[in-house]
Formats: sequence, C-alpha cells, structure tokens
Amino acid sequence: MNRPRVAPGLGLVLTGGGARTAYQVGALLAISDWLGRPRRSPFSVITGTSAGAINATALAARASAFARGLEGLAGVWHTVRVGDVFRCERRALYGRAAHWLWALLRGGLGPHNPRALLDCQPLRALLERHVNLSRIDLHLARCALDAVAVTASGYGSSRGVTFYQAAGHPSPWQRERSIARPASLSLDHVMASVAIPLLFEAVRIDDDWYGDGAMRDHTPLSAAVQLGAERLLVLSMRNSDPVPLPQPPPYPTLGKIAGYVLDSLFMDGVGPNLERLQGLNELVRRAGAEPPQRYGRPLRHVDAAVLTPSVDLRALATRHSSRFPRPVRRLLRGIGAFGELSPLPSYLLFDGAFCSELIDLGYADAERRKEALMATLIGPADHADPQSS
Repeated sequence: MNRPRVAPGLGLVLTGGGARTAYQVGALLAISDWLGRPRRSPFSVITGTSAGAINATALAARASAFARGLEGLAGVWHTVRVGDVFRCERRALYGRAAHWLWALLRGGLGPHNPRALLDCQPLRALLERHVNLSRIDLHLARCALDAVAVTASGYGSSRGVTFYQAAGHPSPWQRERSIARPASLSLDHVMASVAIPLLFEAVRIDDDWYGDGAMRDHTPLSAAVQLGAERLLVLSMRNSDPVPLPQPPPYPTLGKIAGYVLDSLFMDGVGPNLERLQGLNELVRRAGAEPPQRYGRPLRHVDAAVLTPSVDLRALATRHSSRFPRPVRRLLRGIGAFGELSPLPSYLLFDGAFCSELIDLGYADAERRKEALMATLIGPADHADPQSS
C-alpha cells in the first residue's frame, strides 16, 4: 500500500483559543490517519501561540513518535477537567475574587495587590506530567524536527517575543513590535504564552514579565516562515459569523464584555497575514529568477492552507455549560457570561466532553477539506499522489 509522502519544509501554525484548541488535535488526528500514522513528524517547523503553544510544544516533544504523541495529547484533551487547568474550589475562586474587590475598594494594596483572578498552577502540574520539553534537542539532532517556537508578550518591552529552538542556529529577527530570541524552551515559556491577561499570572523570563502571546502576535505566520517553512498548515480558532441580536440589543453584561475581549485577543491576525503573504507570493511570481529582497533576505513563495471550525463554538459550549464546576458556574452566571452565545464559556470550558466534541469536529472538518489540505502537505506535483492511500 502506497502512503502519501510529505515534502520537506512543511510548517504547522497553531493559534490560541483556550479550550477551543482541542479542535486542532482532531484535525491533526485526521492528517495522521491519511499519512498512515507516521512515526516521524510530518511538520519540520511547529509554532504556537497561547493555548496553541501547549499543542505545539507537546507535538515537538514527541516529534520522533508523532502518531503516538498525538494520540497521547488527544487522550489528555479527552479527559481534562476544569480543575486541571485552574483551581476552582469555592475558597480558591471566591477568595481571589474577594481579593480583587478589596484591592479596588481600597485603591490598591501595594505589594499585596492581586496578580490574577485564577490560579493556574494545576495547568503547570498537568504539563509537567505530560510534556517533556527536554527531548526537543534530541529530535532536532535526529532531524525529526527543524524548529519549534512559541510567542509571548513582554509587558515591559511592549513587544511580542517569539522564543524558538532550532537546528542550525538560525539568526534571530526583529520587526516592529516583535522580536525573536533563541531559547531552550521550558514550561515557563509555555506558561507565559498562555497567560491570559488578568485571568492568569504573568511569568518572569530573564529580565521581563510575559503574558499571552496573542496580545502581540499580529503576524502569526511569520515565525514559521522565518524558521524555514516553505508551506504552512494553519489551524485557526476564529469564530463563525456573528449571529443577529435582538433589536434593540440589551446592554452588554460584564461576562459578555469579557468574552468580547477574549474574542478580540484570540481572533488572530491570520486573515490579514494571509492576505499579505499572498501579495508577497505575487511579487515573487512576477520577479521571476531574481526575487525581491525584504529585511535583507530574498523573498520566496510560501503556500498556506487554513482550517477553521465549521460551526459556532459558542453554541457548542452552551450545550456543555452545566459541566463547569458549581463555583465557576455561579461566578460566570453572576457576571452574565451565559446566554446570547457569549464566547467566554467556550474559552474556559476545559472539560473532556466539550473537548471531545471539538476533537470530533476538527477531524470531520479536516476530512471535508482533505483534498486542499493534502495538496499543501504533499507539496510540489512531483511528490506522491495526494489521493493515494
């Protein structure tokens, strides 16, 4: 039986979206099945932002056993609970909320000011059990991987910082409001990338404090291209088109506003970045044998395929909202986070039932787009027939 072979230079870009990023695992499971459950990662470059950084580093840490590593990652998503990501017992949750309220009423508490509404130490413990980042160097040495990168936002520098670990030690790059730094990736880098502002604590790395990478990741495709990817598979968590609201709409609740803020944070720059990439591809095509230079480097043609959820994930989360632990459900109800397809629950519902449905959706969406996705995976026409199996 002939299995399709992936051409070198394939990059995987995983954007943020909280619990929604379980969808990415479903799409990757479909791709793994198409490729005959490959032992070595088909992706030579893997980049991730926010919760996408969790999936990215988990895959990079198992790059020499890709199919098994992906199935293990799916197993974690299938069984995850909200309490595995942040503490949700009544005392922990309401105690932090009261701390915030007291600080506001007092006009601040000096060194005792609250740092975050939620305690995400359970997430660090979960990642320590399941993601062995020390193995990335081994996979780079075995040529099972060329590079992996995660992006965080520096509160001091006001820049997006892409921390990358790569074979061949590629030079760091710098753009407006963004910079790249070589690093031996650790859980601190991952926890910094997922540190949603106000909800999760910022993380200290070297001389700065870092928060969620989505705040400054305006060109999410850029890091993979800079690290050598020639084709990109982008798994983005953008919402479906907004649903019409009753007229006149009611005043937005605090939960609705918070959900909108997260929407703005995670509704990544894939669309504008993809349009810019297509414009650069046209420049390369017109230039012919002498491609134009940009930032001192010759431009090259880069194809990209983007997969997004086919259904509104807000509605999907609504069906599972009763699975929030009672203290969390009470808090979300109290700020008006339920109803009118508020996006907030879909970002915070780290629950196995909801995530399993997202994985199934990702698998089904990938199957519907198989021909287009395989064309990107296989690359140039002189490689194996993308329909062979």
